Amino acid sequence: MRYAQKLICLLLLVLSASFGVGGCYLLYSDFGVQLARTGTANASAHAQTCTLLQTEILDLQRRGDDTGDETVAALLEAQGATAALWRDETLLYDALAVPCDAPLENGTMRTVRSGDRVAALYGSDLQGELHLVSSFDLTGLYRDRDASLRRFLGLEAVVLAAGAAVMALLARQVTRPLRVLTATSAEIAGGDYARRTALHTGDEIEQVSRSFDKMADAVQEKIADLEADVQKREDFMGAFTHELKTPMTSIIGYADVLRNLQTDPDEQREAAAAIYHEGRRLESLSQKLLALLALGGEELELTDVDLATLWKPLRAACPTVSLETPAGHWMVRGDADLLLDLLCNLVQNGAKASAPGTPVAVLCRDNGTAVMLAVEDHGCGIPETEIRRVTEPFYMVDKSRARKQGGSGLGLALCKRIAAAHGSDLVIESVQGRGTTVRVFLQKGGAV
Repeated sequence: MRYAQKLICLLLLVLSASFGVGGCYLLYSDFGVQLARTGTANASAHAQTCTLLQTEILDLQRRGDDTGDETVAALLEAQGATAALWRDETLLYDALAVPCDAPLENGTMRTVRSGDRVAALYGSDLQGELHLVSSFDLTGLYRDRDASLRRFLGLEAVVLAAGAAVMALLARQVTRPLRVLTATSAEIAGGDYARRTALHTGDEIEQVSRSFDKMADAVQEKIADLEADVQKREDFMGAFTHELKTPMTSIIGYADVLRNLQTDPDEQREAAAAIYHEGRRLESLSQKLLALLALGGEELELTDVDLATLWKPLRAACPTVSLETPAGHWMVRGDADLLLDLLCNLVQNGAKASAPGTPVAVLCRDNGTAVMLAVEDHGCGIPETEIRRVTEPFYMVDKSRARKQGGSGLGLALCKRIAAAHGSDLVIESVQGRGTTVRVFLQKGGAV
């Protein structure tokens, strides 16, 4: 049974019980009052009959006339009363509306039903062993009561029918928010994660609606994050497979040439150089991929690092780059090896994007609560529409140039992870034809 049906049944039960009990109480209370009034009048009439009969019998006795059974019965019959008269156990006269086999005890009253008739019997003892029983018809009073009861039951049926219709409308209105919540939850379960209830009832159901919508927002956000994560993983695997396939194809092709064909020394050197170049690219790819995966693990333990101590190993790691480093010392909180790796990748990217011999500058500036570390080049620059994607794994603006120069598309992705491990992010500014500046803001360390 649905909630609205349960609500209607409960309200109808309460309405019918209260209406029925209240109506019956009023009907029977009114009937009791009428019956008491009628009983008082009937008792007076019975007493009057007894007094009149007793008086006539005494008059006969004073005159010395006959007061036998037939005379006494004639006196009662002359009064026209609906009564019966006994002398001891002998019935002398019977004009009762209902059967009565024996006289009643003195001063008693009894209600008797006979077929469709209802009568009240009153009994009294008279002188001379006489017993008088008077009857008074109550059929009309009981018939009126039954008619009133039938009218009330009909009225109650009409009221309950009207009440059921009104309560059905009210229950439908009251349960509409529940239907909305049910339908919305079904639609969300079916994949429509943007669906919301947005109920405004001004009561507790509105609070439930708001909580439901907040839960749906959280679910939608989680689903979007999961879908984005799955898409990134798929893109990563596709790009990784492609990046592996390209050098492997070259290595296999040149190796097959050396294996199956008779080549002169120049061709052998060219094939060996190609194999070496592609092998180094695979080595670089695997090293950067391992570093990228390692940064997704446990949190780093940061220590004080003087950035000036990184310039010498940076120059050693990038011997072919015309590198410019700042004078002075800047103490930051970080991991020296990871910061050196970040600088190496940024410097090498800058050198690859620039003409041979063009300097790449490392910049440092104290920003109060942080130290800005930047790498600036004067190369070809990055299109504005591509800037937000260059930190994605394996994404390369110019793939042919990047592969030719041994690029893997993981450098900036690794730099972004390193920056995140230091509580920062990469800020990339680039103008095509003028160069690129990549900044990262590091927490200041202790005094130098």
